[in-house]
Amino acid sequence: MIVLAASAALAPARAQELNCQITLNRDAITGTEFDFLDEFREEVFRYVNNRAWTDDVFRAEERIDCQIQITFTAAPSQTSFVAQLVVQASRPIYGTAQRTTTMRVADNTWEFAYARGQSLIYDPNRFNPLTSVLDYYANLILGYDYDTFSPLGGTRFFERASRIAELSRTTPAGAPGEGWFGQGVEDRARFTLVNELLDPVFQPVRQAQYDYHFEVLDHFVVRHEQAWADAIEVLTALHELYQQNNRRRYVTDVFFGAKYQELASLLADSPQRNQAYALLSEMDSAHLGTYDGLVNSR
Repeated sequence: MIVLAASAALAPARAQELNCQITLNRDAITGTEFDFLDEFREEVFRYVNNRAWTDDVFRAEERIDCQIQITFTAAPSQTSFVAQLVVQASRPIYGTAQRTTTMRVADNTWEFAYARGQSLIYDPNRFNPLTSVLDYYANLILGYDYDTFSPLGGTRFFERASRIAELSRTTPAGAPGEGWFGQGVEDRARFTLVNELLDPVFQPVRQAQYDYHFEVLDHFVVRHEQAWADAIEVLTALHELYQQNNRRRYVTDVFFGAKYQELASLLADSPQRNQAYALLSEMDSAHLGTYDGLVNSR
């Protein structure tokens, strides 16, 4: 695995919004003819980190820490590739030296072309199978981060991500590129996630992003009893949404995928841990083994 982090040689001249580590794994496509993919890693790094994605002013220490893990799974030709992505971001927990994951998304379907020496060009008005995916996730990272600092604060970025998804319909073949649109109840396409984030029906998930990070985590050190109570309120609101839909949805899966370990640790000493277990075990059965610790260790 190859890792590229910020360095003096590649650091942007002025602070942008994202401080993104790029990792690349190409074990599945061996051969010296693919050595130029090291250049690809550097191009992605520059593209994501050296761009101003907003009009807001960020100090260097305020940049959003994030990671994009790229795993190549196939190479149909020397310039066409199939890859998987894991995109993750975090932000500080105020009053502590700790950080919390704001989002983590696994994307198993990314197909694009890349040739030796190719530069990545930003064009928000034209769909590109390579850069449009990076644009989508940059805006997703920003949206999730802004949602933790103000209620629904990330809407403008989710709207941009939605427009990028719609641009995928303009491919030369007239059909969306792979991974953008899906079907069925287990749909995990890119448009599905951002569509749910913007759907008023799922506003409790967006509100939970703010309430959990600001009311619970940021104030836990100074008022942990109240923070525990606020955490139960967050889970209760999400449980009401779960009951209305009678099933898991992509947007809630992303929330719990980022938070399940932290929730179990945070609530382990809470007087309301049994209530928390009842809510979490129903909503997020995928992580039941972790939540079992809320009751089995007592």
